[in-house]
Amino acid sequence: MGSMSIGKVAQRAGVRPSTLRYYESIGVLPTPERENGRRRYDGEVLRKVLDRLAVVRVAQQAGFTISD
Repeated sequence: MGSMSIGKVAQRAGVRPSTLRYYESIGVLPTPERENGRRRYDGEVLRKVLDRLAVVRVAQQAGFTISD
């Protein structure tokens, strides 16, 4: 699989691109490489993003907030 845009990653994860940007800004998600100024997710970073989003989703369903 090649690199994915923020829109494709958001679609795959079931969140909005703005959610990915916010989580990145507060340190929940790793910063992806940029290509021509655009975020590109591939390899290890993509796996980390999807894994962390899954953990965030479970934590939110359990009643935790991002600040928790």
